[in-house]
Amino acid sequence: MNRRLLTTLSLCISLGLLPVAAGRAEASIGKSCSRVGQTISITVKKKTVTLTCTARGAKKVWVATTTAPGSKTKDKTVGAKIFAAGAEKFVDMASAVQSQDAQCMLVMKNGAVIGEWNFALHKSETNVESASVTKSFAATLMGVALRKGLFSLDDPATKFIPEWIGTPSAGITIRHILAMTTGRREWTPANILNPQLNEVLNVGQLALGQDNLGVTRYTLPGKKWAYRSGDSQVLAYILTRATGETIQSFASRELFEPLGMTIDVTATSTGLAGLFAGFRLGCEDLAKLVQLYLNRGKLAGKRILEESFVVDALSSQTTCGTCAKTGFESSLMNGAYGLHWWLNAAAPNACAGVGGCSLATTSGPTFADLPTNMFYASGLCHQLGAGLPTEQLVVVVLRKGCDDPIQVFLSSDPTPGRTFFKELARAIK
Repeated sequence: MNRRLLTTLSLCISLGLLPVAAGRAEASIGKSCSRVGQTISITVKKKTVTLTCTARGAKKVWVATTTAPGSKTKDKTVGAKIFAAGAEKFVDMASAVQSQDAQCMLVMKNGAVIGEWNFALHKSETNVESASVTKSFAATLMGVALRKGLFSLDDPATKFIPEWIGTPSAGITIRHILAMTTGRREWTPANILNPQLNEVLNVGQLALGQDNLGVTRYTLPGKKWAYRSGDSQVLAYILTRATGETIQSFASRELFEPLGMTIDVTATSTGLAGLFAGFRLGCEDLAKLVQLYLNRGKLAGKRILEESFVVDALSSQTTCGTCAKTGFESSLMNGAYGLHWWLNAAAPNACAGVGGCSLATTSGPTFADLPTNMFYASGLCHQLGAGLPTEQLVVVVLRKGCDDPIQVFLSSDPTPGRTFFKELARAIK
């Protein structure tokens, strides 16, 4: 806002002459307001000024958030639906991710939303494809079923997948699947870039199909880490057979409704839900999931997961017995992977969930400028949701692009994901 307009506004306030919209006499710069994020427009000397209800310490006051014509500066709260104390640290991050096609960004501190941005035409209630972020929801649903006593993590998968009895997959446990250490090869459709010929979600059907049942192992179960979407989809069979109901109904009753999530579950042509990808959600939905893990399994006063499962899920998984967790020669495990969650740890044998294998490290955290106890969900298109326990902080970003399978698989630019973590590190300094 330019200095002349600001002076005029201040003078009008002091004289009680600031014009406001009918019925909004309480709305003037510096006056108290009731709901953070609420906006109204007023006119001063034929210039439209937008006022936003903004937290200023313990108070909520109206702040001018529209740049006046001719101004060389811009109030950085513009576009924020919620902008409470502490959100100012994330303004530059919001600007950076917006420039890379982010649809939304949301920040939670101590369990409360302090900043929410919806870019372009995106709205809070609009769901977008989350890609492999779905895997972290899948792990959570497994944790819910575990709490109900339907299985244990170290049960053999053949308890629910008898099709594997007598095959090379017979020794796989449920933990192996969640830890990505099954030893199975990935199923790759021949025409994955042509959605007309291959429905991408049909990886679920083929995960148990004849071709995949007899797949040649490259290693015994539990001996080597490798990222396998086909294995994640196997969880859909385990869950439906363990619960006796569809993923959609189980997830809605046990997770979505209790936590106030509005998630659309995409199913294959045979009705099986996608658990390697396919959950369509908003930034708030993902933030609630991350917060559930920050709270050790509780949210909104409800116990959803056992604390022991949360600890396990956010711990490096070493399923090869006494082998070391780090070092290219000493271990084939991935220290930066838990149970379908990524960790900020050494990743000697893997891409680190974003930006390619150049992020692999033999020691120390994957992201040196971020806390070692950070964990995150990650998907293609750089869909990201990070939890920082020490700071009691949740930061999530969802980007566009994942609704187009061709663009998803052709995109290899690591910039958006790396920008997310770089700006996150700057914000918490």
